[in-house]
Amino acid sequence: MNIDPGSFNNRSSIVYAMIDCNNFYASCERVFNPKLEGKPIVILSNNDGCVIARSEEAKDLGIPMGAPEFKFRRFFKDNGVVVRSSNYPLYGDMSRRVMEVLRNLTHDIEVYSIDEAFAELSTQTYSDLNEYGRVIKQTIYQWTGLPVSVGIAPSKTLAKIANETAKRNLTYKGVLNLCNNPGTDQILKKMPLQKVWGIGHNLTIRLNRFDVNTAYDLKQKVDYKRWVRKHLNVTGLRTVLELNGLPCMQLSEALESRKGILTSRMFGKPLYDLTEIEEAVSTYISRAAEKLRAQHSLASNMQVTLIGDKFKNPKSKYKYGAYTSFKVPTAHTPTLIHAGKQITRSIHLPETKYKKAAIMLTGLVHNSEVQMDLFDPELYTRQQYTLMECIDQINTRHGRNTAAFAATGLHRKNNEAVDWKMNQNFLSKRYTTEWEDIMIAQAR
Repeated sequence: MNIDPGSFNNRSSIVYAMIDCNNFYASCERVFNPKLEGKPIVILSNNDGCVIARSEEAKDLGIPMGAPEFKFRRFFKDNGVVVRSSNYPLYGDMSRRVMEVLRNLTHDIEVYSIDEAFAELSTQTYSDLNEYGRVIKQTIYQWTGLPVSVGIAPSKTLAKIANETAKRNLTYKGVLNLCNNPGTDQILKKMPLQKVWGIGHNLTIRLNRFDVNTAYDLKQKVDYKRWVRKHLNVTGLRTVLELNGLPCMQLSEALESRKGILTSRMFGKPLYDLTEIEEAVSTYISRAAEKLRAQHSLASNMQVTLIGDKFKNPKSKYKYGAYTSFKVPTAHTPTLIHAGKQITRSIHLPETKYKKAAIMLTGLVHNSEVQMDLFDPELYTRQQYTLMECIDQINTRHGRNTAAFAATGLHRKNNEAVDWKMNQNFLSKRYTTEWEDIMIAQAR
């Protein structure tokens, strides 16, 4: 279903929808393994450390966010909890598919996070917004297998409240429209102030002193603009107006480029050996360079940080870092790896046990805004640009690390243990991004 962009010429006919995937990580795991339906699922952080996502069944068991896996291991086993390592390639690809479906169903979208997006809807095109919300929900489920909730409202702030309400209240069946809805104020009266988009913890405490405890209380402040500006500033005034159905925030046309790119991982085991640490650092640099090129940027500076055990001796130094600057900004992975290995050798102490490494690229500039130097040997040449573009295309089409650099440990045999790689003992298959993991129908 495609929407005619011509129907969006009148801004007064525009309303907003917030589409949010329900329990996104757990739902992605269920798409390719239907046996997980109805079972409690928890997703662990890097290195299988702690819980970062839960299914509704896991929440009902009282499993808190951030629960350490080793402390809850017995509890998981006794209660039949399914444990999964973070499968970010799968989650990222499923997110891309959801956003593509939305682009076919709506005029314009703003990707808000990996599992959330705002969309513009036209009342001139669809007079029955409730039915339109159900079409969005059903189509996404049909095309991706992921359940979503849809909140529709005159403003983005109200759309988020509608989405949250539709997700928690089963009577709405995942779709709630607050446009000209007589029950809007009752919903706002039940919405705690701290759950209003843009109202943080500290601001909630301050507003509670003025008997502003719910979204409805804040909405009533629209007649006191001087009070709002004094206690909430201009951004707070926009929130108040949005709660009254007056849109102050339109969709962002594009995501802003990041000002810095950080790649950081815990090692699978503490490391002493310089060679293994260099492999880890080179791998993290390679991934950071991919992100750099994806936003069409070049880096002027790079910092490498090695992190030891801060609990072994709390009074001693446990972070060791240094940085380098490039005469000409670059996104050439071999150049970045060479500089990163030099920094690593300069800060590495043989008798120190390292648990983590971090790479930070800063001084980012768009690749069309670089002042080139004809005589600089570090120049990011057209040949280097073409090579990096070719490698990125290969890895996009055939899977990550199809083409990789030897410095990242490519020379190791597949069955050779690598101590710096993350522990992912509960990892599911990468069903959509690795050829060997693609599901194949079995003949009956």
